[in-house]
Amino acid sequence: MNNIKDNEDGALHDDGPRNTAAVGHADSSRMKIRKESLDYFDCMEVLYYDDMLHQHQQQQVQESSESSSTSSESAEEEKGESTKEENDVDIGGNNNKDEKNSMVIVQGGGRAHRNRTRLRKMAHERRKLLENTIRSRRRKLKAIMSEPGFVMTMDKLSFVCGVLTIMVIEAVLLLAPERMGTLYTALLIPLMVARYIIYRADLIHYFMYDFCYYAQVLLLIYMYKLPDNIELGKAMFSIGNGPLCIAIIMWRNSLVFHSMDKMTSMFIHILPPLVMFSRRWGDHLAKREFPLYKRIDGTILSILKDFWLGPFCLYLLWQAIYLVKTEVISKRKLEYNTDMMTSLRWLTRKKNSTSYKLISVFGEHNQLPTFVLIQAVYTLVTFLVIPLLWHSIWLHSIYLGVIFIIALANGATYYFHVFAKRYIEEIGKLVSGDKVESKI
Repeated sequence: MNNIKDNEDGALHDDGPRNTAAVGHADSSRMKIRKESLDYFDCMEVLYYDDMLHQHQQQQVQESSESSSTSSESAEEEKGESTKEENDVDIGGNNNKDEKNSMVIVQGGGRAHRNRTRLRKMAHERRKLLENTIRSRRRKLKAIMSEPGFVMTMDKLSFVCGVLTIMVIEAVLLLAPERMGTLYTALLIPLMVARYIIYRADLIHYFMYDFCYYAQVLLLIYMYKLPDNIELGKAMFSIGNGPLCIAIIMWRNSLVFHSMDKMTSMFIHILPPLVMFSRRWGDHLAKREFPLYKRIDGTILSILKDFWLGPFCLYLLWQAIYLVKTEVISKRKLEYNTDMMTSLRWLTRKKNSTSYKLISVFGEHNQLPTFVLIQAVYTLVTFLVIPLLWHSIWLHSIYLGVIFIIALANGATYYFHVFAKRYIEEIGKLVSGDKVESKI
């Protein structure tokens, strides 16, 4: 391709007359190179320089015709009427030359069109071949990832990482609570990247527009951009310990250590409360001082403003953004692809479920406003206990401890009622298969 560029660039900057045989030789050599080229980008590059060469040929023919007409007109003025017949012959000859050049241009344009069509077809075939190759490799990768040995290895690795992460969180919370925000950030970024990739492939990535992910962004802004903003700090304390923490109970988050998906859901709901706990009570933890309660500062109105109205305004901002995204910007996409899941679609996918009946209490056509209303009421209710947690380290510790125990209980339920049953069935299949082999 470098040779093609050099040759054609030289042709573009050559001001002298072009030889028809040379042009034909260049065209034949170029066609030979085109036939040997199978790369899509090389084809596009050849098309580009072919068009440039064609434009240059047209420009040369136009310049030669203009110079010939100018010279013929000057010759007419000098020679006068005595040489009128000779000039007519010359003009006729020039016209014949122009007609021949025009025929060459037309023929060249047709050849260029055929070449472009052939190269586009070649590029299309190349693209289809590449797409088929990618699909086959994806199928092979999915087949490998679904093999029992690979799945078991990944489950073991996830289990070890999950337990180690819990141990690290406990150590940082007790020994260096001021580093809890750094640990949270180090865990959040890779988990969110991995979750988006997995959710995107499963067409459930619209879950990541939910309020809990919005809260992660707010917490990062508070920690690294506005750490001295007291109002935002109190609002994040309410959001973290209110709707996010209670969501562990509502969504039945569980400590299933071998499941990366379940542990990620657990972390994004429990880590923000722990970060705000360490920021609120970090000095008490460092000094080993645990008073039963702290004196309540401010009036009832100021408490409602800090722990109820302020965080609820942040919630309303998220709700507005979410509705614009799902009901305006991506409405056609969601209507076209009904397999793409949102929280509302997920909760109403089964008509006999409790969530479907609750959201459809005002009719199926009012599911969206009902869902928005239920979320708003839930958020406001979870804010009620926040002032008590802000003024008592004991109540706050017990509160988080109860939430953690519920998550542990959910994990135990999963392991003994779901995972153990599947494991026993798999063991039974393996044992029966060994018996059959031994008999054979």
